[in-house]
Amino acid sequence: MKKVLKSLFLAAALTATVTIAGESENFGGLGISIWTSKSGIKIAGVLPNSPASDIGLQQGDLIVSANGTELATVEPGNQVSLIRGEIGSSINLVVDRNGDVFSVSTKRMGISVQGLNAQEISDWYGKTQGLTAEEIKYLADKKVAEGYQLLGVMQYGMPIANSAENLNANAIQQVSMKKVVVAETEEQSVQQLPINNSENPLLVNAKGARVKKEGNYRAFRAR
Repeated sequence: MKKVLKSLFLAAALTATVTIAGESENFGGLGISIWTSKSGIKIAGVLPNSPASDIGLQQGDLIVSANGTELATVEPGNQVSLIRGEIGSSINLVVDRNGDVFSVSTKRMGISVQGLNAQEISDWYGKTQGLTAEEIKYLADKKVAEGYQLLGVMQYGMPIANSAENLNANAIQQVSMKKVVVAETEEQSVQQLPINNSENPLLVNAKGARVKKEGNYRAFRAR
């Protein structure tokens, strides 16, 4: 497991070696967790509402080329630099999905990765184990900087599924966010995803206070 974690990169690419909880960084990327290898970049996870998600990248896809550079010719430790880049810059990827090779293009979004430590979670919920993804994501959303939107929460460098339960706060390493792009034309309209409160019970913090959720969360599609 330790060897796997050492080779895991956070890309939006969350793409840098796994960072320690509490550290933060900002960069332009695609919103994927990856493993690097001699044959290319393997996608370990895709964050929702990210550029990678918008173009249909999936867990298990192998990125074999980035902007015309064959990744097999690049040392694994240097492959990340080809996925990250200037915010708003274009990137063309050649992807191998179980032998089906295809090309996709998108633009890198601004990503901010911040730590969410166990003490913060414990102070709010009064526990560090038996947590749900909803509980952790609610607290993570409170840390989002102005002009950013929560993309998801990472555990051991992997996106946490919305249905995840029995999570350990000590394993939560990152909060991943992207810069919000405000729509200015009808072609760049914002898609809203309503929340069904009947399926999302109210959260309760460590002091027993109920956390009321109102309105909709917005999903901003990359352009």
